Amino acid sequence: RSTSLPSLSHPAVSHLHDQICALRSWPLQPDGRHSPPPAGEWIVAGFTGIGRLHDALHDLLRLPLVRDPLRPAPWADRLLDAFLRLADAHGSFRSVALALRQHLSEARAATRRHDPGRLSSALRAHRRAEKALARLASAAKDIARHAPLAPGLPADEAEIADILREAVAATATTSAAVFAGVAAVSSAAETAAALALKGSSTVGTLMRLSSTTKKAALESERETAALERLEEAQECIEGLEKGSERVLRSLMNNRVSLLNILSPSL
Repeated sequence: RSTSLPSLSHPAVSHLHDQICALRSWPLQPDGRHSPPPAGEWIVAGFTGIGRLHDALHDLLRLPLVRDPLRPAPWADRLLDAFLRLADAHGSFRSVALALRQHLSEARAATRRHDPGRLSSALRAHRRAEKALARLASAAKDIARHAPLAPGLPADEAEIADILREAVAATATTSAAVFAGVAAVSSAAETAAALALKGSSTVGTLMRLSSTTKKAALESERETAALERLEEAQECIEGLEKGSERVLRSLMNNRVSLLNILSPSL
């Protein structure tokens, strides 16, 4: 075995491997069979796992024994591109999440004030943001599918190439699940608000023979449910801010570290 690269027994490599395994053990969707945590907690756990993985990766990239052999490696350029795409996806996610939070707040206000026009406008903007989240989830899945391969490397270099590839793939797969999870929470709130919006006409059609009191009670229930879902979705997104910021910062820092390795100052 060459001494140019640390083996998988090196503490930094082992720690990164442990974080990759931990992230892979994170369920890609809440498990309804075992009293899952609220969706917000599940999503935060995904962000936390990504952040820990990239903290471990940062420690590994600081090792001279890793930095030196990476410089002439052609596959490292593809790794750099994967980091750029991941950082772009998470940067876009933060922008979309901010927009979603604003749309949810607007929808809550419109629901409380029984303003159908304002609520319709907020829900249209909300759906556009959800579509953007779906595109980000698809882009992250594509990164996972095309995580950089490095065939034909010496055994020691292949060890490092493989674990870096696994880090990219685990990050991208979890990112896709997180983006889709936020979209699902948001979509449930939108559905409840849409039901509240059309409640008056729908209830009037279905319950012509019902008493005004019963109709009003049903409309009130729908409005209450909509407000609860909208508030939950808004709080969920607000709770992600710190975790998503940490992930984006870690991705950018590791990309800079890799860029510095590949383009050392003369």
